Amino acid sequence: MVAGQSSVAVLFGLLRTHPQTTRTALVRETGLSKATVSEAIAELLAHGFIAEVGKHQPGRGRSQVVLEFNPSTCLVIGVQFTETGCHAVLADLRAGAVAVTERPLTGTRPDDFIEALCHCVEELSGVANAPILGVGVGVPGLVDPAGRVVVASVPYGWDHVPIVDMLEPRLNLPVVVANRAKAAALGEYWQGNHDPDHARNHLTYVHVGSGIVTGFVIDGELFFGSGGAAGEIGHMTIVPDGPLCGCGNRGCLHMLASESAIVRSVRAKSRHSPEPGNGNVLPSLASITIPSLIAAAGEGNEIVLEAVAEAGAYLGIAIANAVNLMNPSLVVIGGSIAGFGEPLFAAIRAEVRQRALWDALNGVPIVPSALGDDAGTVGAAALFLDQVNVGALLASRS
Repeated sequence: MVAGQSSVAVLFGLLRTHPQTTRTALVRETGLSKATVSEAIAELLAHGFIAEVGKHQPGRGRSQVVLEFNPSTCLVIGVQFTETGCHAVLADLRAGAVAVTERPLTGTRPDDFIEALCHCVEELSGVANAPILGVGVGVPGLVDPAGRVVVASVPYGWDHVPIVDMLEPRLNLPVVVANRAKAAALGEYWQGNHDPDHARNHLTYVHVGSGIVTGFVIDGELFFGSGGAAGEIGHMTIVPDGPLCGCGNRGCLHMLASESAIVRSVRAKSRHSPEPGNGNVLPSLASITIPSLIAAAGEGNEIVLEAVAEAGAYLGIAIANAVNLMNPSLVVIGGSIAGFGEPLFAAIRAEVRQRALWDALNGVPIVPSALGDDAGTVGAAALFLDQVNVGALLASRS
């Protein structure tokens, strides 16, 4: 049992991750007494969070009543801000999508984001058939440990934006905020459908796009670090005397494997290529985009494939370090760069195999995101669910 948590909260958390179980299994997993488990289960039954759905016969033993978690008793909203818009999901207590919506952004000021978010929440609230507990928000940037202030967002030029204080009076709902890529790790944990099921428990999610950020799920919980900055793998030094990064350091992973890094690499290689045909598949070196490069890679463009392989090798070095440090049971890679598919993943896996310790890597899959762009939105919903005060939730339904 987790220190400081009530028996009801502990069982609520277990039932979310084990949709069907028995009282006997809960006693075994929690170490709580049979009487304590029975009392807590009675309370959850009374409030409709679980139901008795039949019996299970374990061998020759006595039959046991099967308990099933009801994730639709309450709902939450998850919101993710991207470069182009606000994406939102109405989700159940297991972060399963009930309804989705989105709004374009009219600007990059905090007020522009808040307007788009409020429209999304209003629309989803109109189709909710159960109480909405609150809103989780994923943003591009560093968020304070309390999940209330965007300390810095380089893409939008935000500095110490008190986004929760700006949102809660408008929504009349509690709000929690986190970096969108880190929240995406929770989305993969809850709804990624990775197999086998136990491989989710210590999950490392690496988002590779305009920036590179890692989310660590440890025993089912997102790890933020002491100041909320855990997972900034994009600023891990890979080449000590490498290119200068905007953070002030040299040789950061961001400068070697992000969207902008791959575009720069393709341009440089194309200009110096002795085989003009290899680069002419691209319409214009000045206007190439990641989607156009993904298409060119699919057509076998050697320059693009070479740039992708180099980026994959740099990512592999960073991921090998993360594997040695955190010993995850699963590594998931998402973001736009994951769209390069096998040419990227082959380079990553080869580098990780070469550099990671066998004991840390043994049996650890390195796989593409199952949720794609939806990981951050689903993860934002899961982020709020992880903050839910179960005692207050039960009291509100009495």
